[in-house]
Amino acid sequence: MRYLAIFLFLLPFCANAQNAGDEMKVKNGSDITKSLKYSDRFSYPSFLDGKVYFRNGRVVNAKLNYSLPHGEVQFVDAKKDTLILNDKNFIDKITIAADTFYYYQHHGHVRKVAGYNRVSLAEKQILGTNGVERYAAYNQYSSTSAISTYSSFVNSNGQPQTLEGSDRIALKKRFVYFFLDQNRDIYLATKGNLVKVFPRHKKALHTYFKENKVEFANPEEIVKTLEFASSL
Repeated sequence: MRYLAIFLFLLPFCANAQNAGDEMKVKNGSDITKSLKYSDRFSYPSFLDGKVYFRNGRVVNAKLNYSLPHGEVQFVDAKKDTLILNDKNFIDKITIAADTFYYYQHHGHVRKVAGYNRVSLAEKQILGTNGVERYAAYNQYSSTSAISTYSSFVNSNGQPQTLEGSDRIALKKRFVYFFLDQNRDIYLATKGNLVKVFPRHKKALHTYFKENKVEFANPEEIVKTLEFASSL
């Protein structure tokens, strides 16, 4: 599906996101492809050789890159047009260079960064906004809203809404972390969700959390905690 509008996920500066770059300021109502340079919009310096693995066993080679404004992997076709992948629910995984991405309906594409006995750690790079982010309940970030300009957006129900913003909007790159269990179900990286992934070790994990202050915005602390949980 060719995209005609440029979308920006509205993601809050929540406890599960960390700084990943300098602040970028864009004009309200501007086109993000003109407001931000290439390196601020994509994870890789160029579209790289990758593979799209479908659930029916089909594998397609393509030039791929991860778009921060869309929160998804995009590809370049023979006409050099940048396109969004269709039929994402029929795709098992995507590889770009040595990285592996999985698609989740309410989260877009997440990148696997580490694997353990019963769980994997994944991350999602995002563009966070100052003053216009929409906070979700239960300390989760909002991944269901996108905007075509900085003055209006369409919510998850397809309803247009007005965006309250200033003349200029500040953006920052962030990372949000997730747990993927053995069935590849996804959980936002929190204490409670780690216990859900390791239900048989609830007591040991609660003891660990009492003795160790774990910041789930810090990947090093998450890795240390996952190593402990996987050793139980």
